[in-house]
Amino acid sequence: MKKSILKSYLMWILAVIISVAGISVPAHAQTVGNIRGKVIDEQGGALPGASVKIKGTNKGVSSSTTGDFQLNDLQPGNYVVTVFYMGYSPVETNVELKAGQTLVQNIRLVASSVALKGVTVSGVIEGQQKALNQQRNADNIKQVISADLMGRFPDLNVAESLQRLPGVTIGREQGEGSTVQLRGTPGGYTNININGEQIMGTQELGQRNAQLDLIPANVLASMEVIKTLTPDLDGDAIAGAINLKTPTAISLKPQLSVDLGGGYNKLRNNSNGIGNISFGRRYGATDDMPNGKLGVTVSGSYYKTNNGYDEINAQAWQKKDFIGNKDSIYFPTDIRLVYLENERTRMGATTTIDYSFSPTTSIVANLTFNSLDNDATRYRKRTRMQTANTTFANGVYTTTRGRGYNEVLDRQMRNSNINFSLEGETMLSKVKLDGGIFLTASNFDQRAAAFNYITGNVPLTITDISGDYIQATGSTDAKNNAALYNYNTIEANDFKTQGRNVVARLNLTYPYKIGDNDAYFKMGAKVKRMSNKRFRPSSTFVANYSGPAGVGSLNNFKGNSELDADFLDNNINFGLNVDKDATIDFFYNNPSYFTQNADQKKISIDAYFYDAQENVVAGYLMNRIQFKRLMLLGGLRVERTDVDYDAKLVNQDKDGFLTSSVPVNSKYNYTKYLPNLQGKYDLAKNTVARGAVSFGYSRPNFNDLVPSRVVSILAQTLTDGNPDLKPAFATNYDLSIEQYLSNLGILSVGAFYKHIDKFQYNSVINLTGTEFPDAAAYKGYQYFKAYNGDLAKVFGVEVNAQTNLTFLPGILKGISLYANYTYTHSRADALGRTKLRLPGQADHTANGSVSYTLKGFTLQGNLNYNGAYTSTLGTDDATDVIRAARYQLDVNASYRITKKLTIYAEGVNLTNQPQVEYFGERSRIFTNTFYDFSARAGLKYRY
Repeated sequence: MKKSILKSYLMWILAVIISVAGISVPAHAQTVGNIRGKVIDEQGGALPGASVKIKGTNKGVSSSTTGDFQLNDLQPGNYVVTVFYMGYSPVETNVELKAGQTLVQNIRLVASSVALKGVTVSGVIEGQQKALNQQRNADNIKQVISADLMGRFPDLNVAESLQRLPGVTIGREQGEGSTVQLRGTPGGYTNININGEQIMGTQELGQRNAQLDLIPANVLASMEVIKTLTPDLDGDAIAGAINLKTPTAISLKPQLSVDLGGGYNKLRNNSNGIGNISFGRRYGATDDMPNGKLGVTVSGSYYKTNNGYDEINAQAWQKKDFIGNKDSIYFPTDIRLVYLENERTRMGATTTIDYSFSPTTSIVANLTFNSLDNDATRYRKRTRMQTANTTFANGVYTTTRGRGYNEVLDRQMRNSNINFSLEGETMLSKVKLDGGIFLTASNFDQRAAAFNYITGNVPLTITDISGDYIQATGSTDAKNNAALYNYNTIEANDFKTQGRNVVARLNLTYPYKIGDNDAYFKMGAKVKRMSNKRFRPSSTFVANYSGPAGVGSLNNFKGNSELDADFLDNNINFGLNVDKDATIDFFYNNPSYFTQNADQKKISIDAYFYDAQENVVAGYLMNRIQFKRLMLLGGLRVERTDVDYDAKLVNQDKDGFLTSSVPVNSKYNYTKYLPNLQGKYDLAKNTVARGAVSFGYSRPNFNDLVPSRVVSILAQTLTDGNPDLKPAFATNYDLSIEQYLSNLGILSVGAFYKHIDKFQYNSVINLTGTEFPDAAAYKGYQYFKAYNGDLAKVFGVEVNAQTNLTFLPGILKGISLYANYTYTHSRADALGRTKLRLPGQADHTANGSVSYTLKGFTLQGNLNYNGAYTSTLGTDDATDVIRAARYQLDVNASYRITKKLTIYAEGVNLTNQPQVEYFGERSRIFTNTFYDFSARAGLKYRY
């Protein structure tokens, strides 16, 4: 039934489009013509974002990322085509257009000798030039990073490249940037697209936003951060969208680039290596298509490193009055030391083939594959002091019933993403039709087993519960005395997450005039089927050691007496660790010594499962009018979503035993109406003002919606789904002014305001046993659940400055500056609390970069700053989890030996800044993680 409804919607919209497209085609075919071509530089390279206009009229377009442009609906006659591109001398070309003709006219530009005043144009400036031209001519507010500009920074993946832009904050995984947040909103409020369509996230917790450490920056042509959505873009993105564009061949000359490098990671004293290659060329030039009918480009990237992290965390704090005067404090009941070593391998490849059947009809096919493998060994030590039996006297917290844990985790994670797209466009007289089909498939596969040794009751003490390096010690040396520990529990945490997005879209563009003003009307339809499935395979289990105590003693499985004396940046030592190989071999060679808990296995498998399907039908209408200096774009987008979720509702008794596992299904639908108005006004030749009023929404994460419960025994966490979650809905207001500088720079300031209703947030509390039926079985566990807040208001200001100091005398001309700063303020109501900061919103984010170029040598220093923000809401300010502010200093240098060969060196996180989270107050540590610095050096060859 659902499929037939979707089909009916699509067929109805297509019929309307086809009927409109057919109006007056025969008559117009005899009169109007088109001018198309490519804007290129002196070497034949594409110049994206060039302004191409018919002189004396308002008709104009911007060249695409491949440099292509097309001026449609022109009467026969003589025209002067003008092309403006910052950093190049303007060009005027005379053309004669005949009735019904599509005239192909490539336009070659020459670099301006004035713009840079004799400064050598480096890859840094070329990248800045392309990005600014695309940004200058866009209809909406966005930032663009070209491939050349990405190479300006020592960033290996997409997330790390994006962190350099205004309003962007990132989360880290294994020391690398991984997830992205825009303008102080949660990560799920930003769509991550490849070639215009959304990648489905496959994170363990069901987040919609894809992890971007999966995708190497080297296989892309450019990235766009779209901050105001137009009606022809998906509306389910309150913060905006990030669009990753794959490369397309641009020249009849073969273009080849090769990068090879190697380096060193300080924390684990191991090496890293990187290799990138790309090739592109066009073929089959004719008189009608002088740039060739066929284009082929292939890119590949490989990166391998041995890294890791050191961490201390105290993620369970309980309140108690220790001295009987009703002055309660929070006490850390579970302190953990974590030493992780990891082998990380990232691969990416993309192939694009485009073919032009005629000057007005073409197709483009792209296949992109990315994979990220992590093979990790984690050593973890825990000390637990239950608040109930801990006392305080003479400045010392003491318990006689403490516990020590010594664990080893063996984990393999395989994350992959494949994207296929087939797009095409054609002209039916003055009507342009474009569309395509898209498939993105993401998979995350984890195989992990944690092996745990535990003590009996041991005496433990803490003298200071504040600071970043708290420790529980005792007279028995529970940290290192192997005789106290016995084999206890094995938990196999295996799971798979699969995401799919299948899309078909069709657009129609109809140009016309309103008086002397050029305009176009655009309409389109899209259907997409999004799915996200998570499950545990049968290899999942929980097993308890039931063999002889002496055989299971840690004395028989000791690793190093001191795993790392320089642990946590030399602040404390790790001490004794478990021998991983001996521990695992013993388990597999002595199955009779271990008892698997069938109840816990079924609970773990059934509670983890969900299968979510969302079918979306969308249509839009929009109109764009270009007056002399003013552009207005307005329209309406309508999106209907049909939801179908399957899960299993697991029930347990007070002792944690399974009582029932019942399949559950949830079906519902909703429709969103999204009006949109954007304006752009040329205050002066190089000064642009923009404004927008738009509406958007963001769906809850998959895992947060399904009616399931996930319990981790070793981690002592419990996560509940919430099928009553609603999509957040926002009204967005944006305003910006941009001043483009003659020396290829920009000064801009922007402001935004978001009024968000029913925002989603994650809550974490420690269970007391009364929160829900059977909660007593999980007393003391951390309890995670997502809820809808009432209302959130987000206000922000973004300031951006890029400039090349060409006005300075002599060798100082080579100095370039890049800086941006974003201030964000929010107020949100949730959990009966008011005037909260929206989770994920940092007050301050900033970037600064200074580079110097002289005779082929470039040296650059980069500083990135992310302010503090709330990552998880508790019941009050004292129980919120706050991610502390963090800055990172990177440097890179290069020297161009010849026109084609460059050597480079890079250093990342030179000051070894940790990532810190705290519990309510900075003195109460939640997590403190060190990654240390890494360095690389290598060769780049360009042909």
